[in-house]
Amino acid sequence: MKTALGCGSRRRSLGILLVLAWFAGRAYGQHIPRGWRQFVSVKGGYIAYFPKSWHLLEPGLPTLDIANFPPSRMVRAVVVPDGGATISIVPPPQGVTTIEQWVGRDSRVTRVQSRRSITLQVPDSTEPLGIEEVIYLSTEGPDTVSWYFGISGRLLVANLSYWFGDPNATKFREVLREVVQTVRPLER
Repeated sequence: MKTALGCGSRRRSLGILLVLAWFAGRAYGQHIPRGWRQFVSVKGGYIAYFPKSWHLLEPGLPTLDIANFPPSRMVRAVVVPDGGATISIVPPPQGVTTIEQWVGRDSRVTRVQSRRSITLQVPDSTEPLGIEEVIYLSTEGPDTVSWYFGISGRLLVANLSYWFGDPNATKFREVLREVVQTVRPLER
């Protein structure tokens, strides 16, 4: 009996979540590039959209984790193949309450190449989005451009990883910008 009740409750919760996501998509739909796919993170409290030519690496995770190559092309022990790139949108670790705290925490474990504050204009918003950009260098894999930002009181980081010197770096950064511009808070 408990199992049937639990399943019904989960189905109702999922139904409510899908309706909220649909309304959020409709509210911002005019600025979502045609054909982009929606990703909803209940844990992260956001909705984001990504190009249909990119692939979810781990469907079912609470964080957006996409790549411009199919998962079958992943390289063993290193996810990103030559010419590949990944983008993830992740909520903060437990106990992190500010962007400065988060950047400091991440910077202790990964070498920082550069750090700067940038502003991104977001469609349907009168306020620009403040972003703290940190570029991390890796000795074992691809470098990462991390954009730390907050929306409606929620902290997130968008990470773009690709191999240093990739001729498509400018295109990858443009997709990062476009994806971040689609991020909206998920009403709880």
